[in-house]
Amino acid sequence: MAVFVLFCAYWAIGRSTLVKTISSNISNLQSQGYKVIHKGHSVGGFPFKFRSSLAELDLASPRSIDKPWSIKANDWRIEALAINPLKWTASHRGEARIDLRGPKGERWLFDARPFNIDITARASFSGELKKIDLRGTKLKTQAVIGTLPPIIAIDAARMSVAPAEADMRYALNLENVFLEKETLGNLQRILGPRIQTLKGSALAIGLTSLNSEEIKRWKQSGQLISEGWEIYWGDTPFQGGFNLTLSETGTSGIIRVEVEDVSKLVSRLEEASVFSSAQARNAKLAAALLPIGQNGKQEITLTLRDGFITLFGLKVLQL
Repeated sequence: MAVFVLFCAYWAIGRSTLVKTISSNISNLQSQGYKVIHKGHSVGGFPFKFRSSLAELDLASPRSIDKPWSIKANDWRIEALAINPLKWTASHRGEARIDLRGPKGERWLFDARPFNIDITARASFSGELKKIDLRGTKLKTQAVIGTLPPIIAIDAARMSVAPAEADMRYALNLENVFLEKETLGNLQRILGPRIQTLKGSALAIGLTSLNSEEIKRWKQSGQLISEGWEIYWGDTPFQGGFNLTLSETGTSGIIRVEVEDVSKLVSRLEEASVFSSAQARNAKLAAALLPIGQNGKQEITLTLRDGFITLFGLKVLQL
């Protein structure tokens, strides 16, 4: 009986802490200019779990930022085992309405049907977020005002963020990504609208915490180094790495790409009007000088600067 009473007291304290934490986070967001509205916050799960749910959550960023956004979701559920309160899972099932804005006045207002998301988060005893794992399945979008987002569907998605000694490791794995018809138009014309696989991982050098203020400081002069990436797009495999530097003026650096036949790729870029005939001819002469590695592939280096990706000094893509 004494053990049961103590456990009931422990659960009541945990419930109270959960309510205060969620209320405090909502208040913090609102003080920063975010809009946070919901139609009910319930807490339960006794005796084995701490469980919380937010009905019809409406979350919007401040309009003053470069890329304002908002999301309205039907039903978020958060829970943790009572014996392991440092590991939390959040899930959403149903539909969501998402509104995204771009720095040049672009707007994408669409419904995600379905919007099935599962998030696992681990925290330290101090409450600091240590690790995040996000999974999504069968994500599909439907335009509300006639404009679809750059990506209109994903069969499966996984992203994880976790410490890696003195750095932070970001990993991404996407399967069957379907692009909107205007997304990466030139490349889509030669490779198609479906990316079969996109995966890779990278280290955020010197980032040791997922605290929002720490991430904000890191972005001012952070370095992102790839551990390797792979893309299988239009029956064409690509792989490589990158070394990027973040700053207040933008992201810059180099991207390494390994392909089996650079000249063939240049010809396809010419067909898509990315390169003129003269530019393609010069690019092929440069490609002929590239060595062939032990894996039978040639490595080319793309440069990212001022929002443009260049190959052999020629602009290939504007981000």
